[in-house]
Amino acid sequence: MLSTWFGKRELNDVSVVRRFELSEGLGLGAVTGLGYFAAYLSESAYKAYFGLPSLYADISLNAIVLAMSCIVVVGLLFWVFTQHDHLRRTGQYLLPVLLPLSVGFMLGLKLDFRVEQSLLLIVFYLLLFILFMAALFILAVYKQWVSAGALFIVIMMSVSSASGYLVASNQVEYLVVRKGNATYAVVDVYKESLVLMPVDLKKRTVKPEYLFVDHKTEIQSAMQLQKKRIGPLTLEQ
Repeated sequence: MLSTWFGKRELNDVSVVRRFELSEGLGLGAVTGLGYFAAYLSESAYKAYFGLPSLYADISLNAIVLAMSCIVVVGLLFWVFTQHDHLRRTGQYLLPVLLPLSVGFMLGLKLDFRVEQSLLLIVFYLLLFILFMAALFILAVYKQWVSAGALFIVIMMSVSSASGYLVASNQVEYLVVRKGNATYAVVDVYKESLVLMPVDLKKRTVKPEYLFVDHKTEIQSAMQLQKKRIGPLTLEQ
């Protein structure tokens, strides 16, 4: 009897370990997939601003790691603030405001807190972001995981796309080079190539024409790239 009891307990322990490993693996896979998807959306939105198709979205490892880190931090914060009544009462007011402001602060640092969009529009989207985060917190409190997961993905997609667009539309400093009678601005990097577009420095516009210059070619031809504050740039229609 005793050996049978120990045998059953050992089987139960093995089953628990396997379930833990399975859930851990699924969680890691989900975070990795969402991180890659978020980085892809941000990169695609950046390129779309300059008229480049999403085919040329080149996702860096740093972007994926950053997106994954943000997802993990948000998940941990929601988990902590939904475990106890005291934290839950605090979290329902703190998290929906803190997280959007944190995202805005990070974008502001990247853009030197200079944006071309109107302040009213920014405030509107910030309030909308806060509203969605409040709804997400309520769903998490009531353990509506399917709805919470779907809403989280929608928020993640919106924030990722918006961040890519904001960076592209408010970027000021570019590397500029003269080739013949034309002036080109380096708007992006794709794999081992610089992506150059003809730029009108007076109108601050770029033409939808693209020149891919390999890094090795750049060194061999001794292209002189100069950093200039010529932005924000817009795409000629």
